[in-house]
Amino acid sequence: MRAESVAIPGRRHARRIVAWALLAAALAGSPGLGAAKKKARKAPERPPEYPAEADSTPGSRAARLGPEVCLRELERQGVRFSKASPAPGVKIPVRLTGPVAGVTYRTDYPDRERPTVPYEVFDCRLVVALLALGPILRRHDVEEVRIFSAWRPPPRTFPAGKVTDRHPGGLAVDFRLFRKSSGEELDVLRDFHGRIGKVPCGPSATPPSPKIAAALELRSILCAAAEARLFHVLLSPNHDRAHRNHFHAEVRPGVRWFIVR
Repeated sequence: MRAESVAIPGRRHARRIVAWALLAAALAGSPGLGAAKKKARKAPERPPEYPAEADSTPGSRAARLGPEVCLRELERQGVRFSKASPAPGVKIPVRLTGPVAGVTYRTDYPDRERPTVPYEVFDCRLVVALLALGPILRRHDVEEVRIFSAWRPPPRTFPAGKVTDRHPGGLAVDFRLFRKSSGEELDVLRDFHGRIGKVPCGPSATPPSPKIAAALELRSILCAAAEARLFHVLLSPNHDRAHRNHFHAEVRPGVRWFIVR
């Protein structure tokens, strides 16, 4: 992905410090990693990018949507969904009941359990970002994406009525496997073949090793989403050990930076 720099008037240094703090808070691993997260290897941090066109990117446009406009956009695009029961922390909670731009997003839970599984609650704004991801996935013949989670319920002590971001706000999703209509599967844990600390996308990217077809295809998907600025945060197995088995994709309202690791 091409790095661009712009002048950040006045509070540039302070804004970068805030962005670093937000990134540190965002780096929670997927469910089930347990104690391994505490000892996870982590890549050296690199500053986020501040592209000149930040406000007009698909991710930023999705992040700005209000509830009524966002839900109307899903209806206009033919997305089948239901409004989720109140989900603490989530501003516009929805459950998907059909594909998004030709791609189904679901956990591994049995179908009979999925209507009540908290991990399948999305904020509507994240779903709008997934609409833009659909054409990229369909070019790779992907028709289903298995996820670890979108929403992760906050603690019971979370203030009533407060909305938040990242997984507790339903604005992040962890992609673990991409399934094609042919039955072929691209499994991030098995097929990515990256290395912690290496750049995954752009001119300075380090290619996968071994350089197998599945690894190259996973890179193509990740880097196309990064180039199109569909998400403000994209983390791959190259980021740290906690992300060894998934791509973390996140829409972040109110920011003008992008992180790809």
